[in-house]
Amino acid sequence: MPKRPLVLALDVGTTKVSALVAEARTDGELAVLGIAATPVVGMRRGLVFEVERVAMAIRDAANRANSMAGTDLTHASVAVNGDHLGIIPGQARVGLKNGMVRTEDLQTVLAKASQVSLDAQQEAIQTIRRSIGVDGFRGVVDPVGMVAHQLDAEVFVVAGASTVVRNLRRVVTMAGLSPTQLIPAPRASAEAVLSEDEKQLGVVHLDVGGGTTGITVYRGGHLQYLGVIPLGGESITSDLSVGLGVVTTQAERLKLEYAAVGTDREGTLEVRAVSGQSVKLIPVKELEEIVSARVDEWTRFVENHLQRIEWQKGPAGGVVLTGGGAMLKGLASHLGSRWGWPVRMGAPFGLGGLSDLSRSPGYATVVGVARNAVLNAQKPEPDSVWDRVIQFWMHLWT
Repeated sequence: MPKRPLVLALDVGTTKVSALVAEARTDGELAVLGIAATPVVGMRRGLVFEVERVAMAIRDAANRANSMAGTDLTHASVAVNGDHLGIIPGQARVGLKNGMVRTEDLQTVLAKASQVSLDAQQEAIQTIRRSIGVDGFRGVVDPVGMVAHQLDAEVFVVAGASTVVRNLRRVVTMAGLSPTQLIPAPRASAEAVLSEDEKQLGVVHLDVGGGTTGITVYRGGHLQYLGVIPLGGESITSDLSVGLGVVTTQAERLKLEYAAVGTDREGTLEVRAVSGQSVKLIPVKELEEIVSARVDEWTRFVENHLQRIEWQKGPAGGVVLTGGGAMLKGLASHLGSRWGWPVRMGAPFGLGGLSDLSRSPGYATVVGVARNAVLNAQKPEPDSVWDRVIQFWMHLWT
């Protein structure tokens, strides 16, 4: 019996590094064997600013996940985040000499479609298959074996800033690991929580992290849009710290325990002054005004991205929220009232093993990275040098 692949996945976020060791099960589920999260200092909105401190956090999270799983994995699939990410459409057409679609014809047309023009400062991260056409008929799922004269392909190439990507690889390497595969964080988190029905109907996914929010839109079963805004839950913490005159740890506690959107509460809260020598009273109303102002700004950023999508009646599958920042009390109902769409919290599904630990919305990205890594590990090895070149260009998640 062939050995099932083991994978190590990393999500290097603004506030924490998440690491997950997983194994593919025969029933199609992802068996979580080890999971850990380590607070990180030195990341801002998906960008590395302090290499040593970030590398230490990566090493700690990976070691603890490996220890829990009883493994010693050093090859890691890593999420890439930040508002430098974007998608570039590509398309290609090939003629079929034999009058029938072969596997190599499909590989060739996908590879050609992936050869998009990038800026000198950009690097391709992943190619996403959008649609296949046979003799002008779109939406073919598996064209291999069909009689046809020509084959078309449309793809999205997710690209990021080369400097950002190189620095991410560097800190992972400094942590003693080999970054073998990079995955766009917004798509990884979406694939961990969205059902096929939602993606077919049309759905918006918002992954609210510490410093960024990933935005993905699916329709007709395929990704239609991917973007990132430079705002997340950490901005609310910062505003509370400055506006209320409390230290960051107190501001974070106030956000998690007391802050809410769309309420009108009275009363006061007792917190320690910055000096730590006295107690100060904070009106709850003042707390909520600060939170609401930042949420309104964040919502406008999201809406600017969603306006780029042509809707008839909006996403039939609604809006799905993930990420630690999405757990702000009242956020889902606030967005539902504002947009008139159903909004729900999403959590990773299709998990076994330590699933109770990994089903939190905050672990959606690292679960999605692990799922992609398992799919990639299960692909058969290419037989020839040309096949290896094709597979490098394809790097698809289908």
